[in-house]
Amino acid sequence: MTTAPVLDADALGRLGEQLGDTDMLCRFIRRYEAMLGQRVERLQRALTAQDHEDWMDAVLSLKTSSAMAGAEALSTLAAELQEDFASRPPTPVRWPAVERLAEIMECLRRLAAETARQLRIFLQQVPSAS
Repeated sequence: MTTAPVLDADALGRLGEQLGDTDMLCRFIRRYEAMLGQRVERLQRALTAQDHEDWMDAVLSLKTSSAMAGAEALSTLAAELQEDFASRPPTPVRWPAVERLAEIMECLRRLAAETARQLRIFLQQVPSAS
């Protein structure tokens, strides 16, 4: 699995420059953090239902939103999972063993929690973050 840093402050800096507004950056980060748990739970529901299409959609959503939010490790892990599951034929999908699926979800949950923690620290360091 991934060895990327949890948070890419440079990516967040670039996003802030693109947005041109520190307050907008902070709102974006807070919204990403607020939705992070929902994105991980959507992946869990897709695995539980063994819904390959929903899994692929959910992992793509996690990958792209995480990349935008500077959550490098989470984006990288989602990309790895997307590639792994994309290589599996969709009908019928050969899902990994239950134990492996539990490991994947536990890794995702831990990484999401650490990402959220580091984003909160980042927000505390932004001068106009209220």
